[in-house]
Amino acid sequence: MDNFEKIEQLVNKAGCSYEDAKAALEGNGWDMIDAIISLERDGKIKKESAAYTAKPAQEAEIVSEVTVDSTGSRSGNNGDTGNAGKSEKASKEKKGLWARFKSIMKDNRLVIIKSNGQQLADLPIWIPVLALICFFWATLILAVIAMVFGCRFHFEGADLGKININDTMDKATDYAEKVKNDLTKKRNEGQNSDN
Repeated sequence: MDNFEKIEQLVNKAGCSYEDAKAALEGNGWDMIDAIISLERDGKIKKESAAYTAKPAQEAEIVSEVTVDSTGSRSGNNGDTGNAGKSEKASKEKKGLWARFKSIMKDNRLVIIKSNGQQLADLPIWIPVLALICFFWATLILAVIAMVFGCRFHFEGADLGKININDTMDKATDYAEKVKNDLTKKRNEGQNSDN
């Protein structure tokens, strides 16, 4: 934005003259906010300017209700309706999170592909998630063994298919294959040196 545009914008926002706007901007290093503050301090902003006038916030009045029963003990509402609103909001958020979780579990899949490109398994995502929760180490070990034998894991679906998680899974498989090839190479070199 060039200086002339800044001057015009300040004139429109503050309702001041071009001369005042230019002087305020020049005096404040062409910073719009500092110029507005300077104009306001000097009383050169027209209060009826719609772009500038702040509208007062309307606040709800909280009335406290206290009742005294025949024993003299007090009870009542101290106007704390905020907690009810907070718990209702938290309840809606929980329902929203639960619906989101169910949607992810329903709409996403884990596909296991052999090294030759043939599809080995197509599982709803809740099956591997449940396996990870119940049998973490066994599932992890089986996944590593599958990767060593060239199986690739890919996520498909509206949520997991668009994330770079498949690239990460491919890199993990490539690394497992590299480790396998290095071990095979070392083993073959060891056998050749024995002969």
